[in-house]
Amino acid sequence: MRDLLYRFARWLMRKTAPGTLTGPSSPVFLDVNRRRRQPTGVELLAELKSTAWACASINASVCASLPPRLFVTTGAGQAPPRCATRSLPSDLMRQLRLARPAASSQVIEEVFDHPILTLFRQVNPQQNSFDLWELTQLYLEVIGSAFWLLDLDPALNVPSTIWILPAHLVTPKRAPDSPRVVDYYEYRGQTIQQLPVSRVIHFRFPDPRDPYVAGLSPLRACFEQVALVSEYSAMKRNVYENTGVPSVVLTPSEPILPEDRDRLEKLWEQKFAQGGQGKALVADSSLGVTLLSHSMGDLAALADMKATKADIANAFHVPLPFLSGETNLANMQASDHLHKTLAILPRLRRRDEKLNEQMIPLFDPSGRLFFHSPDPTPANQQFLLDQEQSDLRYGVRTINEIRASRGLAPVAWGDKPN
Repeated sequence: MRDLLYRFARWLMRKTAPGTLTGPSSPVFLDVNRRRRQPTGVELLAELKSTAWACASINASVCASLPPRLFVTTGAGQAPPRCATRSLPSDLMRQLRLARPAASSQVIEEVFDHPILTLFRQVNPQQNSFDLWELTQLYLEVIGSAFWLLDLDPALNVPSTIWILPAHLVTPKRAPDSPRVVDYYEYRGQTIQQLPVSRVIHFRFPDPRDPYVAGLSPLRACFEQVALVSEYSAMKRNVYENTGVPSVVLTPSEPILPEDRDRLEKLWEQKFAQGGQGKALVADSSLGVTLLSHSMGDLAALADMKATKADIANAFHVPLPFLSGETNLANMQASDHLHKTLAILPRLRRRDEKLNEQMIPLFDPSGRLFFHSPDPTPANQQFLLDQEQSDLRYGVRTINEIRASRGLAPVAWGDKPN
């Protein structure tokens, strides 16, 4: 109980801030003309289609396929961890020491059996781990924020269930003159609920307009371009549906009665509508025929759409070859490296830091556990091969150390340097 109160007190301390930092943010307009207001969360979700959906789903699914791994540190004089662990390959150990310099003199092991890992395997009765990671990242790509609601086990005082909240229905709230950045989270479901800060984990993208509460999503950053694509698609659909524009004008040489006009229109539709092109029509009177051709491909508009597609992809840090079939293997490999470096790796780091800040202390007050997602950037295979050969040649590593980094069992003669 003392540890729980201590963690809760530290939680409240982290949520306090000077009054000068907790004021309302300035109003922001959608365009430079200040004619369109900020899009709501519902409007952002409505534009999640076409290129925007492709980019958001790519980032979300890739991040979900790289779940965080749990590690534990053991320093001098500390007892061995009580959870089940396994040793790390040397390349991962070097990566972790670079990511956590404070643990450079400690033993780091991976944890493969722990209550927090059990929780992430089945986060709630309807969703599994992949669902949680994918939906969390998808809300970040669209809304800029993602919210977890934690159910605490009454006996153990640790989270037993995680519910991901629809981010467009959640708003951080601060009471007047409160010293805290957030006092509660308002959830507008079937009824309006006030969720305590201690039960909510708030993931968010940085927003320079409101650096303490709000989140600026990639979709919001390119909303004007996304809306332009929707308007262009609606216009083209209206043309395809022939809204108010005939395809042909028939002009009799002399005035005709309304019933004759209707008969002629019906006759024309029966013969030429629905694939009747090429049929002959013999008129019983002089008749002028004017064909109206509709330009379905405006080259300037198509060029604008291509540029707009690039703007949307850039906002999500998704390379254009991912969205086009006109590419080759070399371009795809270069694009994959760029995507993992500029988009996926920062997203994973942001996710890990939030888990280490708010989730880990609920299970481990000692601070020895931490989450980390290994670097997903595709390595240069030739460079790694040359490095391994150099390490073997100069005695930097033995054969068994290299085999361990590849997950292979040691050999009897592998501990002797070449």
